[in-house]
Amino acid sequence: MYTKQTGNTPKRRLVLAIGAAMLLTCTLTFAAGPPHQTISEGMRCATCGMYPHRYPQWQTQVIFTDGTISAFDGSKCMFGFLLEMKKYAPERKAEQVAAVWVKDFKTGKWLDGKTAHYVIASQEMGPMGKELIPFATRDAAEEFQKAKGGTIETYANINTATLKSLMGGMQHMQMKMPHPSMH
Repeated sequence: MYTKQTGNTPKRRLVLAIGAAMLLTCTLTFAAGPPHQTISEGMRCATCGMYPHRYPQWQTQVIFTDGTISAFDGSKCMFGFLLEMKKYAPERKAEQVAAVWVKDFKTGKWLDGKTAHYVIASQEMGPMGKELIPFATRDAAEEFQKAKGGTIETYANINTATLKSLMGGMQHMQMKMPHPSMH
């Protein structure tokens, strides 16, 4: 019902509802920080030097507050970088990490790496061997785990010991530093 004082018409309510929905969408989109970026053909993994473009299913990325990106060919390399940033990017600090993006192994869609559930040391091999395989939901991670084995962990609980257990002879990452504040 229209009231002159508020201008509360059906059309106005619809416009307000659409505006609220758009605001909510934008808020949810940027809750993880800046949006993911395209990993181009020439980009190299900031940890191992491989070309993440060749492994689209495994791609991950860290975006810094200045808008620059570090791309990786898998979550293992990304976590190695985050845990030993001083070694791989001495000019960077953990506080400069604006977003962490990983691809859901089931859907291939980008998701906030800090909210992902990772299956660790399953039978599924990534570009660098044993991997941390990200999923958007715990249920999806459990379904994968039942088929391929491994353990499930959250972002905040992944540390140097987790990565060491995946190395299996690959010694390019020597994990010695304590877990930085990646939250």
